[in-house]
Amino acid sequence: MVNIEIIKIKLHGIIGCIKKYTDEPSIRNLVEELERALKSNNMEIIIFCCKEIKDWYNKNINEILNNELVYNKSTHKDNLIILDEIIELLEENNGQYQEISNNIIEQDDDIFGKLINLLNKFHMIVRQLRDRHDSRETLDVSDEYDVQDLLHSLLYIYCDDVRDEEWTPSYAGKSSRQDFLLKKEKIVIETKMTRKGLSAKEVSDQLIIDIDRYKSHPDCKNLICFVYDPEERINNPRGIENDLTKITDDLNVITIITQK
Repeated sequence: MVNIEIIKIKLHGIIGCIKKYTDEPSIRNLVEELERALKSNNMEIIIFCCKEIKDWYNKNINEILNNELVYNKSTHKDNLIILDEIIELLEENNGQYQEISNNIIEQDDDIFGKLINLLNKFHMIVRQLRDRHDSRETLDVSDEYDVQDLLHSLLYIYCDDVRDEEWTPSYAGKSSRQDFLLKKEKIVIETKMTRKGLSAKEVSDQLIIDIDRYKSHPDCKNLICFVYDPEERINNPRGIENDLTKITDDLNVITIITQK
């Protein structure tokens, strides 16, 4: 079976990448239609849009790769591969999919999907906060603590019980701070913000260690690794998301990297 939440994460990444590349009406309309289909879980439209976007990529990939102004060329190449994989998976399953796997929380209000949508739009929220009436003072997100403070406030939109500074059991002689524990929902959200000295490799290495630690926590069945990368230090965000997103019996891990 196909886990639709993982597919949504991958497709939202592709949508954001294309939107940053071009405002061409034909492809813009397609990605916006795909966004609507992802919200309503309309599988036929999702497959249709994926095929159309794949065709667009096939026609435009050489131009993209030869454009000196495009810095994330490898991401566009990866997007084409990911689209192939998604289309094949969905068609192999004849449109049958599960909203959330058996081990991921299942609730009527789809809290898991709402959290993913919130994290994908985190930079939009940051940008809007900077634009206040009469240039009044506001929260500016300049480091990881700012990310945590803003996210902590936003989580109360969906969850009444948000616990911070939870600690995992000792792992290799060390303890690790969990940024947020949603105890009722069995979700831990681990946050990071890239900076000088903390780019792609360092982020990946840290998250791999964190994932191993969280496996032993009794209240963590679902781990969301959220990386805020406003300066776009990570050249291949979709690659890291794909490598670190996995569904297992011990722990379900979703990795989300949000850029501009």
